[in-house]
Amino acid sequence: WLKPAAVGASARASRPPRPPSARARPCPRALTARVGGAMPEGAECVKVAIRCRPPSKKELANNEDSIVELTEAYTEGADPGSVVLNDPAGVEEPAKFAFDIVFGLGIEQSQVYESVGMPALLKTFEGFNGTIFAYGQTG
Repeated sequence: WLKPAAVGASARASRPPRPPSARARPCPRALTARVGGAMPEGAECVKVAIRCRPPSKKELANNEDSIVELTEAYTEGADPGSVVLNDPAGVEEPAKFAFDIVFGLGIEQSQVYESVGMPALLKTFEGFNGTIFAYGQTG
């Protein structure tokens, strides 16, 4: 969320778009070579998920427009989701990014846990390493 008057091109927004990734993509060969040439049964690579917060009461009161477009993807077997960041002034081309999991504005915390937390926890119980790294603004 950004006020229309507060325009500024950031270095991140001007990066070229990343190619879409497969939901459960195989690990690179360099990584599989470290574990004896094959991935252990049931192992997966790092997945990147993003959750965009809904607008705050202040942002709504100020009539601020969203510069973010989301294509949600959080169900099992879904295609990767995408995030598009638009320049409110329309000067820069939109910046497009692909993510394994994309949660929209109306998602419940329980769905985030079911899609991200629970699978990581279950793999940890099976003996695999599991980490969830969260970064960003919280309410």
